[in-house]
Amino acid sequence: MVSILINGACGKMGRALAEAAAAQGVSVVAGVDRYAAGATAYYPLYENINDCKLAADVVVDFSRPDALRDLIPYCTQRGMGLVLATTGYSAEELEAIERASQVIPVFKTANMSLGINVMLDLVQKAAKALPEFDIEIVEKHHNAKVDAPSGTALLIADAMKEACLADKTYVFGRHTKTQRRQREEIGIHAVRGGTVTGEHEVYFFGNDETIEIKHAAASRRIFALGALQAAAFLQGKKPGLYDMRDVLLEKSGVTNLYADAAQTLLTLRGLGFGRETARVFSSLAASEVNVDMISQAAPAGGKVDLSFTIARADLPRAKEVLGALGLAPEEDGQVCKIVIEGVGMERQPGVAAGVFEALEGAGISPRLISTSETKIGVAVSCADADRAAQVLREKYAL
Repeated sequence: MVSILINGACGKMGRALAEAAAAQGVSVVAGVDRYAAGATAYYPLYENINDCKLAADVVVDFSRPDALRDLIPYCTQRGMGLVLATTGYSAEELEAIERASQVIPVFKTANMSLGINVMLDLVQKAAKALPEFDIEIVEKHHNAKVDAPSGTALLIADAMKEACLADKTYVFGRHTKTQRRQREEIGIHAVRGGTVTGEHEVYFFGNDETIEIKHAAASRRIFALGALQAAAFLQGKKPGLYDMRDVLLEKSGVTNLYADAAQTLLTLRGLGFGRETARVFSSLAASEVNVDMISQAAPAGGKVDLSFTIARADLPRAKEVLGALGLAPEEDGQVCKIVIEGVGMERQPGVAAGVFEALEGAGISPRLISTSETKIGVAVSCADADRAAQVLREKYAL
């Protein structure tokens, strides 16, 4: 179990974090706060972090950006991970965070809520799918919040700007505007009042239709729980700059497995490299033969060996196309394609190694392999298909 040191321990979020840690069984080694004098807690309190000599795995900071002056040297000298749950950093402070991440693992996000980070994925997909829609963001917070717009609103806007093919510009409020709204704008509006913990609404306005994606925080506890997950994630990590997307992707490393036994493996040997290879695939496509997995050997003497799989039902048409090109493929009609997939695979090294280790341990040799950021496919003998699927399910707890 991870042990933490809380910076900003006497603030509202610091206290919420300590309560959540106690409920989750997470050890709070100490707390630091400039107002620690006279305060009480179930753990030691210090006014200055440098006075704390107790060992912890990770420092979690819910304070202010200027705390970095002490936090970074404190953590780098001790090799401790650092979770930054504060917003409003200057360009110079962001550079300091980047430098620190080359020495220690640093987790930085504008919002610790898992829900908000799922929302980022949703708004990115919507922005890509609805390029002609007008986008507006409305964020609401309590009357004591000092920055506007919120760091989360900017995080949401940045996520959509990254997803859009066309460039976007941010417009903060519209009271000074005397012109029509421009298509490339993302409007961002801040509302402050009462004790609102935090609400973020993203509107996509089209012709005669509106889509709204909204997240509302009912309490600070969700941010505390997110920070604890961040701290647990950071434990034992290599130096680097991480965010909540890494946590979500780690949870969704390998999430699905499926098999297709209706496959045929074709191999063309000594194929001319380049133009002849392109002619093979363009001819198959023109005849509506769908090529699935592809493997090509490194060119030798201007020639390559090319293997690919197609649906077994397409085999007669594929042989006819290849015959018209003067090619006679080697044919293996007894193969099964097994695919594992998961959006978290792109940030998890060793998934492919795990596939090979599991298959080797079961005495299974893949006939063909294809990979992408989120998918690994292997073609195996149909006789080995059930055993291959079983060992991979066991390997990745599917």
